[in-house]
Amino acid sequence: MHLLSFISLLFVFLSVVWADNLPEGFFGKFSHDHSENFDEYMEAKGYGWLTRKLVAMAGVDKVFTKAGANTFNFENLTTKKDLKYNNIVLGQEFIGEGLDGSNHKITFSFRDGTLYEKHVPTDSTAEQKEDEYSFKLDGNTLVQTLEFNGVVAKRFFKRQ
Repeated sequence: MHLLSFISLLFVFLSVVWADNLPEGFFGKFSHDHSENFDEYMEAKGYGWLTRKLVAMAGVDKVFTKAGANTFNFENLTTKKDLKYNNIVLGQEFIGEGLDGSNHKITFSFRDGTLYEKHVPTDSTAEQKEDEYSFKLDGNTLVQTLEFNGVVAKRFFKRQ
């Protein structure tokens, strides 16, 4: 019985030690600079003209900070609503608020130099539907790619 406990404890320890970490380049504050095809993306998602214009005009900052050895914090700061997620572990799902105000199952993962942020609303009547965004660094620019029904948009955020 003691051997089984030791093996379980060792597995937990090694999981933490060998856990994927967010690369250092992602840490910092990035402010929205410009977008490509964002209005078309929002239209494909079913948002009306006024909502699309308001969202397009909103200021947006993305902030990544180191929280612990294998955790980070992420803030999506907008002139409409701020979202803050703390102590994120790559690959580990957590419940957080989405931009629509409903609870979402959220998972951040990192593959092939790209950070992915997946949202699955927990309430089937939520305004926002399942989404996955990707973030890739291009020098001092954080490039967010969004896709829905074949419509691809990119948002560019400059490091501050």
